[in-house]
Amino acid sequence: MMDQTVETPPHNDVLSKGQRALLDAMPELAKIQLPQVRDTVPASVYIDPARFDAEVKCVYHRHPVIAAPSALLPNAREYTAVDITGVPVLLTRTKDGAAHAFANVCRHRGMKLCQSDRASAGRIVCPYHAWTYDLDGKLIGLPRPEIFPGLEKGDLGLKPLPCVEAGGLIWVGLDPDNPPDFSSVSGELAGDFDVFNMKNLHLYDKATFKVNANWKLIMDSMLDSYHVTRLHKDSLSQFSVDSENVIDRIGPHIRNAAHRANFDRAAITDRFAEMRKMMVFSYVTFPNGIIVVSPHYISLGVVRPIASDKTEVDYYQLYDAPPRDERIEGKMRQAFDLMEQVFAKEDYWAAEMCDKGLRSGLINEVQLGGMEVQIRMFQDAVTSALASAK
Repeated sequence: MMDQTVETPPHNDVLSKGQRALLDAMPELAKIQLPQVRDTVPASVYIDPARFDAEVKCVYHRHPVIAAPSALLPNAREYTAVDITGVPVLLTRTKDGAAHAFANVCRHRGMKLCQSDRASAGRIVCPYHAWTYDLDGKLIGLPRPEIFPGLEKGDLGLKPLPCVEAGGLIWVGLDPDNPPDFSSVSGELAGDFDVFNMKNLHLYDKATFKVNANWKLIMDSMLDSYHVTRLHKDSLSQFSVDSENVIDRIGPHIRNAAHRANFDRAAITDRFAEMRKMMVFSYVTFPNGIIVVSPHYISLGVVRPIASDKTEVDYYQLYDAPPRDERIEGKMRQAFDLMEQVFAKEDYWAAEMCDKGLRSGLINEVQLGGMEVQIRMFQDAVTSALASAK
């Protein structure tokens, strides 16, 4: 039987009320007035191992985290795996098209079940002793069952993890016994992402970056418009301007609207397809998502802390449809290669260099200016999550 493709309903690309409000607040390029703000953040929030452990426990294990885009599992009867703060997560899409999350751990001896990026099959077979599970997590078979007297397969299904698919993203809770509150990701935020048609986008390619830096330094790279025309002077600066970004929040998540060099207030409409050509919507979802909307594709970064000074970032490039010919494929590849350079050789290189500088102990705080106010917003959200967990 062939895999069933998840249905793709018609898409309405009218901006949400929140998106339109940000757009209406954007000044003409000639009237940009950069905010004059002075702030500091203690260096210790990036380098203290005890704080890192608390962030894993109180932020990542108590809030919904992005595991992957829906586009990573576009068809029924597919599965994939990802590790998030040491929790091995198995994602499946069952024959009815629903996404599920389980601990990627065999109930026999603890073996990791899925070892690959993505697989298409109706069952998952443990590579150690061939215990077999369906994509609903049920144990459906094992070799030599007679050597396990009294074993009931119904008692040894995969450990489920809380999971919600909303706005084209698969969100999970990392504590199976304490589901997080998914309301902050399934309401207005998901509605915004539906405007982008996130749940029906095509995954062109993905890459995983290993970064020797604290995870919040990576988040900072998307919370700082100050660096764009400077660090990215040979890559992205041609599309950008020093912008008076318009910012608001959806719960703990940050929504941002920024000018492109061709921004024109007279051309503002409610149609996302038109607006993405002259401005940039970006979102930093709490705690681990980075979404940037370009004229032709959407970039998604999923940040996965490993240690106080080590992070992995999964980068996904999402398009409206697969390439229809070699010329379009070439343009997509060129765009993907550009973003690999921007992240690996620019943003994440800078994060590593900042991490080294902060760990030298030679400065006690970092300075923030008016184009970095979102860093304070994000840091406050992390600190608030730590405080509320006490």
